[in-house]
Amino acid sequence: MFAKSLFLASLLCLVTLDAANAPSGEALKGIAAQYLARQPIPLQEKGFSMEEALRTQDALVHLLTPKLGPVAGYKVGLITKPNQERMGANGPVHGALLKKMLWPNNSKISAHYGNRPASELDMGVYVKDAGINNVTTAEEAAQHLSTLVCFIELVDTITLTNQTMDAALLTALNVGARGGIIGEKRKMTPELAAALPNLKMTMLDENGKVIAEVPKLNLQPLANIPWLVAELKKEGKSLKKGDFLSLGSPAATQPVMAGQTLRLRYENIPGGPLTAAVTFTP
Repeated sequence: MFAKSLFLASLLCLVTLDAANAPSGEALKGIAAQYLARQPIPLQEKGFSMEEALRTQDALVHLLTPKLGPVAGYKVGLITKPNQERMGANGPVHGALLKKMLWPNNSKISAHYGNRPASELDMGVYVKDAGINNVTTAEEAAQHLSTLVCFIELVDTITLTNQTMDAALLTALNVGARGGIIGEKRKMTPELAAALPNLKMTMLDENGKVIAEVPKLNLQPLANIPWLVAELKKEGKSLKKGDFLSLGSPAATQPVMAGQTLRLRYENIPGGPLTAAVTFTP
């Protein structure tokens, strides 16, 4: 019995030594400073729990709010099965969007806005009322949304190129949130919500060349809202009127280049196309 207890204690010790740690409070101060300076952060451990990841994300967001403003909404990441499997995730992840991360349509933004900047074909919605915190289906969620937004997300990989990543580390680093373009909007209706799985998304450059395209979305992006609501409740948070939600991208990120203008176009939805555009300056 003594030998068995000694073996178990030794095994526990090994597990403890091998357990990964989320970035410390002191390390987060450095990460926040490097994020704001658009510099890569040092290599980070991965393999810690999602609970630790969310606590770390909250602390990082708190450090960024003096420069980037209060939380203005949330982004959903890893919305496709292949991306979830690649990161070892059981489902999506979420991060916070701060007020100064959201830019108006046709903005001119430095091509060097981040460490490794890239653009995504994304989708956004605005929350209409607090009733959204009780929804359990995409159809219910649509009733508590004011508008659909054609949204170009401007993401950033703030890690070194040799950093390995998992879902918890991605979450701790706020899911790559850097900014996005609030393009044309349309009032959310049941008909518009029902049409979203048939949405066609096309990204064009300044010459009209197709950079990326999703001919048919083939998923209901609003289905992630009940999941997000449930996750926020676990953290003691809730959505409110005016919050912006980025619902994720079904396509690969695209590099950005100085002098380039990108235009995202939504088609196959009631009311005709919606667009968003951004120009990247040197």
